[in-house]
Amino acid sequence: MKVQLTLTPAEGKRLIAKAVSCMENVQYAYKNGTLIIATSTTTGYVVEELLGKDFDKGMFTAGVVTKEGAHITTADGRYKHFVFVEGEMTECTTPELVPHLSKMGPDDVFIKGANAIDPFGAAGVLLHGGGGGTIGTAWGHITRNGIQCIIPAGLEKLVPISLSDATLRMGANVIDKAMGWPCGIIVIQGQVITEMEAFNMLFGVEAIPVASGGIDGGEGSKVFLLEGPTENAEAAYEYVDSIKGEPGLKTKLMKKPDTLA
Repeated sequence: MKVQLTLTPAEGKRLIAKAVSCMENVQYAYKNGTLIIATSTTTGYVVEELLGKDFDKGMFTAGVVTKEGAHITTADGRYKHFVFVEGEMTECTTPELVPHLSKMGPDDVFIKGANAIDPFGAAGVLLHGGGGGTIGTAWGHITRNGIQCIIPAGLEKLVPISLSDATLRMGANVIDKAMGWPCGIIVIQGQVITEMEAFNMLFGVEAIPVASGGIDGGEGSKVFLLEGPTENAEAAYEYVDSIKGEPGLKTKLMKKPDTLA
C-alpha cells in the first residue's frame, strides 16, 4: 500500500520522539542504567513520551533558532538536563552532568538534538557558550567511554553540504555580523533518527520524503510517501492523523548584549 502524508516540523518531532522513546537501548538505559536527555526542542518531546506527561518544551532549550536568528533561552524558567539513573530522575546543569558522564559506558545513552544533519550521516550543533556548551562538555566523555549517542532530528535540519567543511568556516569569534548570536559548530556522530527511521521503527514502512515547504502553518513541512503492508501503512496514517495540529514551541530569549550587535 502507498500512503501520502504531510508532517509539520512539530508533528515530525512528535513522531521521532515516540520512536526514540520506544527504542530497546533507550528503555534499557532508562530502567537499568543511565539515560541523559540533554536540552533541545526535539528531546523535550522524548521526555514527554517517556514520562507520559506534558511540560513546557519551549523552555527545555538553551540555544535556539528563531525567526530573529540564533538565540539563547533565558535562564529564568529554563529546565535543566534530565538524567535518569535506574529510573530515578534528577535535573542537572551542564557541569553537573560530568560525574554522570564519567561513569557511563556502552549500555548507557545520551540523547541530544542537532541544528543540522548532512547527507553523510553527521550532525551539527551550533555553539556559542564558552567551551562549547553542553555538547562541548559531553562529547569527550561520550567518545572516550563508548556511550551511545542518539540524535533525534527532523529532516527540516538537513543541509546539502558536508558539515565537516562548514565547521572549518565558522566560529563565534570569526563571524563579523550576525542575526542573533554568532556561533561555531561542532560535528558529532551517533544514531541519527529522522522521520524516515521513525516510520520504519514504529510501523515497519518505508518513508520517502518527496516534497518540502508550505504556507498557512505548513512552513517547513515534509511530504512523505509511505510504502508497506496495508495494515502497517494504515496504522502510520492513523497515527499521523492523531497528531495533526501539534502546536509549535515558544520560548523566552536572553537579551543580546550590544557588544555583539
